[in-house]
Amino acid sequence: MDLAKNRYEQKHGKGDWGHFLGGLAVGFLVGAGVVAVAKAIANREQAWIAECPYCHREMRVLVRGKPPSAEVLECPYCAGSFVVPYCTSTGT
Repeated sequence: MDLAKNRYEQKHGKGDWGHFLGGLAVGFLVGAGVVAVAKAIANREQAWIAECPYCHREMRVLVRGKPPSAEVLECPYCAGSFVVPYCTSTGT
């Protein structure tokens, strides 16, 4: 930290710790905000449309965060079980 303060003083002239630490705090808060937004985007709920291979009806599947590569689902219309490969499915 002392090295960073010395660089700050060389660039901006002799300063006090208040200005230096204030700049660090602002940078930290901006960085923390960016990380929080990225986490919120990564954890948002996504809807996928899956078609039942038995009754051919479409259903909406909600997935939080990054979907798994595949998932076994049960059709709410005909109760048939099938595998949904998310890598080839359509996200909405």
